[in-house]
Amino acid sequence: MPGKISYARVKDDVDSAKTYSQRKQNKHDQEMAMIEKAFGQTEGIKSALDAPCGVGRASIWMARNGIKVTGIDMGKAALKFAAELANKAGVAATFEKQDLFALPYEDGSFDVSFCFRVLHHFESAEQQSRLIAELCRVADKYVLISRITPLSYTSLRRRLRHKLSGKPVKQYPTTKAALDVMLGSQGFERVGDVGGLPLFHSLQLHVYRRK
Repeated sequence: MPGKISYARVKDDVDSAKTYSQRKQNKHDQEMAMIEKAFGQTEGIKSALDAPCGVGRASIWMARNGIKVTGIDMGKAALKFAAELANKAGVAATFEKQDLFALPYEDGSFDVSFCFRVLHHFESAEQQSRLIAELCRVADKYVLISRITPLSYTSLRRRLRHKLSGKPVKQYPTTKAALDVMLGSQGFERVGDVGGLPLFHSLQLHVYRRK
């Protein structure tokens, strides 16, 4: 039986959505620079799935760069806030409430599936593989996906804290090799990496292209 999916981090209320949107400016800038650099390693992107889109910051960036984007999320408040921000930015983007693990789109519906800051919320390899399989299924050319590296100081500190105090782990790192296997089984190969030195930068973003 497939493991039960947890949606505990879904931004389904206004306060949670707004709090998530108010990230530290330097962190926001760093992450948007990562996104821009990753898209710079692709070619011919005209349509994209932003899954999940949260409050729409990546969707808005894509729309500004001429990409027809569909942002999906399970959080009603997040989707509403994303639509408001897109309207304020003067860009066109579609926002829909959809389940990452059961996407309603046909195979190859988008040039790229973009999945940022979500894989590390799922503990089991089975759940991560299910998510990746859906992202790959609807992607015609590329999958851009982030992960938390187990080699970073932050990841090492969290594991030590869990071992010493029993404090629950809320972020589950994935190795680059494991990600390569999961994407490779779906017919994709890694062609680009974005992120600083793993020891100091937990978040890494990778570009996979359909073989």
